[in-house]
Amino acid sequence: MAIERAARPNVRRARPPGQRRAVVFDDTPKPSEWRNIWVAIFGFYILFAETGVRQVMNGFVEPVIKTYNCTKDEADTAVLVVPMASSLILGPFCSIFYQRTGARISIFVGAVLTGGSFVVGPFCNSIYLLMLATFGIGIGCGLMRNSIISIQCEYFKKKRNTVMAAISIGPGLGIFILPRTLKWIMVKYDSWGPAWWFLSLFYVVSAIMGLFISKQPSEQTSSFSMGSAIKVCKKVEFDLHLIACFFASSVTFIYLANILILMESENIEDKEGIYGFQGLASIVGKFVLTFVMSLNRVHNGIIMIISYVIAQLSLSSAAFCYKFWQFRIQNAFAGIGIGLYQACLAPFLVAIVGPSQLAYALGFTNLINGVSIISGVWISGFASKGTTGEEARSAFFVSIWLGIAAIVMSAVTSFLLMAREKHKRKPSMKQMKHSSELNALTNITSVENS
Repeated sequence: MAIERAARPNVRRARPPGQRRAVVFDDTPKPSEWRNIWVAIFGFYILFAETGVRQVMNGFVEPVIKTYNCTKDEADTAVLVVPMASSLILGPFCSIFYQRTGARISIFVGAVLTGGSFVVGPFCNSIYLLMLATFGIGIGCGLMRNSIISIQCEYFKKKRNTVMAAISIGPGLGIFILPRTLKWIMVKYDSWGPAWWFLSLFYVVSAIMGLFISKQPSEQTSSFSMGSAIKVCKKVEFDLHLIACFFASSVTFIYLANILILMESENIEDKEGIYGFQGLASIVGKFVLTFVMSLNRVHNGIIMIISYVIAQLSLSSAAFCYKFWQFRIQNAFAGIGIGLYQACLAPFLVAIVGPSQLAYALGFTNLINGVSIISGVWISGFASKGTTGEEARSAFFVSIWLGIAAIVMSAVTSFLLMAREKHKRKPSMKQMKHSSELNALTNITSVENS
């Protein structure tokens, strides 16, 4: 028995309104980003020579006091406050300089300025001239740090987070190696001058490395203008991040200015070695973070909160340390927390402002960090006056409250960022009301139904 089928009407379906778009598929394999691994190696070394050196400058406080017969306040200002604060406060200027001239010129100028200041510093015949020399060190370090971190975004797109975490290991290596090395040089030559000249050699290599970097910023500006930089501050998450940085940097400076004094008052042997152990611990933390970031399974905000909790509680816990093993554990956890923060900072800022605005975000972050170094001394009331162990311990008690405030603000920033990203990934129908994709889908569906 034959089954008759109804004749299907030959209805030509109408094409959805709008222009036709040709879709071209490019099957040409793109070269791997790992061919630019040399840029990451340069970044590792330059951060080793920049941040790693600044973090061990507290070892020159006592020799400077003996040389210039000055107070500890003056020595702290010349060796710690001026180079660190100038490097950070001038962050927006360094960002604009990088956007205008590119990484090659910025790194070269910064390396020459820093290396030259280390050469000239021991010849200064007064503590105030030494402050001028360390001011040059700060400016040069700021130019190098901002440029070498920002240029990584131009060479690495898909592997950006992994590379950022990897190059941040450099400072930890410097903190671990340099304290004992510099102390050995000062003991051998009975002067801190040869140690400074030794450090100047690092920046000769940095200047040569900078000459090989040819890429320019993706959004290069033609004039020194703060207008484009201020746009970064319009994001609420970034503003909250700056507040957290203010409290956290105050805690860090109190730690740098007082930890060696506190260990000396407790008759701790090899205090430079214990302090340098922080750098080794930070390397371990950064290796772990590099692996975690390569998996892309943990949000940067969660990692940032963890780093704040570990670092801030560990740094301020020196108030309760009296024995060798206590200081060892305290410095180890402090190093891990600082390492996590340093490795996560750049990817975290990219998540907030985007890769094209990373230079400006780093600049303003450094600006707040520099301000907190100066104000942190005033807030604690003891950090710059801690000439005895008890006064130094009192400064750490003050830093506990600053650390708690930093943790709270970091948590608020990270959760707000994650909530906003989740909201963007799942837009509502109201948000898509005027979306071209939704309109096209509606037109196609109506034609099919007709």
